[in-house]
Amino acid sequence: MLFRKDATIRERVTVALANLQRNSYAMSMLRGKLEARINFILSDGGKGGEYQEMARVLELVKNSEMILNELSGKVESARFLEEFITIIDGAASSVSGIKGDVENLVPIAENALLEMHDAIAKISTGLYGEPVQQILDEAAAVPAVEAPGMEQAAPPAAIPAHEATREEEEEQQVELA
Repeated sequence: MLFRKDATIRERVTVALANLQRNSYAMSMLRGKLEARINFILSDGGKGGEYQEMARVLELVKNSEMILNELSGKVESARFLEEFITIIDGAASSVSGIKGDVENLVPIAENALLEMHDAIAKISTGLYGEPVQQILDEAAAVPAVEAPGMEQAAPPAAIPAHEATREEEEEQQVELA
């Protein structure tokens, strides 16, 4: 018996492939012997019947060798297919293992996206539905309140030209008075 009953597919394929390769090698050795014999018959002047018989056997051996090589290729393909199935099965098991976790994450992600959308909407329209630019304009219009004894001087480069001249005029009026 060629295979054990408890052998895996991989083991059976490996044994079958080794057997086919061994038979293919034996067939190629037989072909070499037949070709050598035919060459000897032809060089010896050859008898017509013996040459024809050897040529037919050689043709059968060549065809058999080709069949064994094709079978070997198919068995090897089956081995690769078995490896492919093993890999895909492992990947499917991994995916099914985290499927529940992914299903739980989808609602959480949807809620997080809704919260982000709400936060963006609040920021872009203001907390009370007023546009942000309007709030900024109103804040800029309110004069800055300084704490007593804490005068803040703006850097000279930050003072617009028309305000600098007004301040200078006020200083001149104070000096004149």
